[in-house]
Amino acid sequence: MFSRLCFSVSSVPKPSKSILAVDKVYFYAKNNATEHRTIRYELVHRQPETAILRRGQPFTFIIRFADGKSFNPGKDILRLNFDLGPNPSIIKHTQGILNVRGDEEELTKENDQWDVRVVGKDADTITLQVQIPVDVPIGIWKLKIFTGETSEPAGRLRLYDCPNDIYILFNPWCEEDSVYMEREEHGGKKANNLLDEYVLADVGKIWMGAYGSARGREWVYGQYDDATLPVCMYLLEGCGIPHFERANPVVVSRALTKMVNQADGDNGILVGRWDGKYDDGTAPSAWTGSVKIIEDYLATKTPVKYGQCWVFAGVLTTVCRALGIPARPVSNLVSAHDTNGTFTIDRFFDAKGNALESDPFNPGGETDSIWNFHVWVEAWMARADLPKGYGGWQAIDATPQERSAGFYQCGPASVEAIRKGQVGLAYDVAFVLASVNADCVTWKEDKTSEIGYVQMNCDRYKVGKQILTKKPFVFDTVGQSDTDDITDTYKSSEGSNEERISLLTAVGSSVRAKRFFRYPEKAAEDVVFDLIELERIPIGESFNVVVTLENRSKQVRTINAVLSATTNFYNGVKAHLVRHATATFVLQPMAREELRLPVSAKDYMGKLVEYGIMKLCASATVKETNQTWIEEDDFQVIMPSVDIKVTGSKKVGQPLEVIFTFVNVLKMQLTQCKMAFEGPGLTRSDFRDYPDLAPGETLTIKINLMPKFAGEHSLVACFDSKEFTEITGAVKVVVTK
Repeated sequence: MFSRLCFSVSSVPKPSKSILAVDKVYFYAKNNATEHRTIRYELVHRQPETAILRRGQPFTFIIRFADGKSFNPGKDILRLNFDLGPNPSIIKHTQGILNVRGDEEELTKENDQWDVRVVGKDADTITLQVQIPVDVPIGIWKLKIFTGETSEPAGRLRLYDCPNDIYILFNPWCEEDSVYMEREEHGGKKANNLLDEYVLADVGKIWMGAYGSARGREWVYGQYDDATLPVCMYLLEGCGIPHFERANPVVVSRALTKMVNQADGDNGILVGRWDGKYDDGTAPSAWTGSVKIIEDYLATKTPVKYGQCWVFAGVLTTVCRALGIPARPVSNLVSAHDTNGTFTIDRFFDAKGNALESDPFNPGGETDSIWNFHVWVEAWMARADLPKGYGGWQAIDATPQERSAGFYQCGPASVEAIRKGQVGLAYDVAFVLASVNADCVTWKEDKTSEIGYVQMNCDRYKVGKQILTKKPFVFDTVGQSDTDDITDTYKSSEGSNEERISLLTAVGSSVRAKRFFRYPEKAAEDVVFDLIELERIPIGESFNVVVTLENRSKQVRTINAVLSATTNFYNGVKAHLVRHATATFVLQPMAREELRLPVSAKDYMGKLVEYGIMKLCASATVKETNQTWIEEDDFQVIMPSVDIKVTGSKKVGQPLEVIFTFVNVLKMQLTQCKMAFEGPGLTRSDFRDYPDLAPGETLTIKINLMPKFAGEHSLVACFDSKEFTEITGAVKVVVTK
């Protein structure tokens, strides 16, 4: 059968002059884009026209023939070849061949096959509608048109190689597509289309900060920018997955997690950095969205400096949405990084109570850690490779934390599998489960124990305090009413039987994890300590580190205590020591005391790093019983914001005046000041440098914008300086025609 479809174009002798010659193909990119929900892609509006289509839907185009000739059914041969990649193959579904007879009035084939019908014919044109199979690989397809005459030998065909690119994307609106997402249900009635949020929305929020003070920061995804789809194609070529596998969103999304970062040296988009040294690039906190990153990457073909988890997640969300995969960033507050697969975050102390710098049970010596927050992406897709019930949201993570199958890639991990502890299901379920539900265990050296350490404390409630994303169809530029707490999709209520069963199910699959969970927690001792937690303080205010102590015994207890306050990077690494104090005192029987370490604004100003995270740490030992206690609390210093005001008619094609205002409320000069702003449909990403700001000085910036299309838009701004970063603001702008 296939031999009849394959034909030679090395025609000897040359095709007859009477054979139809194609003069031009008109894809009517805008008309098709409206039907395929791709009208906002900038490439659609560029010249030459670029068709951006979704699989599982038909599209219409016109072929114009040269010399005023028309297509004559029965006499003329007209064949269409749709090809993907350098070696297109019908068997591998990277080629579609259609023979146009001229009498096709309807599309009659199943939607997993290429099909064609004639819409109309004029003197020198033919209008065709082609059905794109629902399961073809995504990518840039090319059209070749062969013409001939039925009376001529099969080899005498004329070739027209269409110069236009045809982008074919996933189609989450098509029920047969593996990324199909149903509408949101309310009271049994079909209501809002979730795809308006998870595919079409080009501005959103990413939650950042310490538990208790985290807030949603605005992020411009910019999936419609004219650089985004070319970068997506470049990434798919760079990751090396065969073209035929690009039909599978599981394969594609996993490859994207590898290519958004460059940790494997494969020329991915972003370089990660967490040490605060960004002089040779852009500080992660200074980005306002994905567009500038993607444009810089496309222009240089080299990784952009710098990103952190939430930036990786923002860019990954952009490329997923651009390709038609429903996606949303998800923030895990108090996120565990389990380096050895035990489902525990372990801290070790010697017999005297001194913290060890390495993990004695980890062959590489790496230590587990807890991040104040960590952001990954959820992508929506069916999972035909897993048992029934594990499709839907899948966790994918582009932040290079641990290798998976030899590369820095993560997921897709079924969120339902994570909730049920099914760590044997592909991919990386165990790693994500530990991130949201590991136990925090403190070990102390004890030579009488068979492993040399005894478990002092196990905190089953610390990790995965909240898992947040943006609520669909709500965008709050002032407050946090658009917060969607989805913790219960990852785990049952903390401490419940269901939650414990899920974690122990995961533990049961790991020999090493079972060993760690075999050792019981040491019995409670007679001095009770408590570190009073802080949630947030406005920048410039003082605070206290407070510990309460209660001696529940009838004997005197001698306490050696250490209190400290540090500034920290959000991944748990200490930046600077702010205050440190030690004390030894006697606690009388059945007595209660309070330790207090004051910290002034002068102590921490100048030592804060990005996101304003501070850590309080308290530890104590009881001389008489050798009891050891340690507790930590992270909180956030809250920064001021950028105020944005918009004046003007707010109509398409008419100027708007935008005023950005930032007041330096700090008692110090801010240097190397920058303001970045962007808003899809209003302005492209713009970075500007400004003079130093003295204490109390106001920076006012006025710009004029010209709205490009009607609708609700978001304008996002970020002020950055050497001393302080992550000072943001946003405003909604409703534009009418």
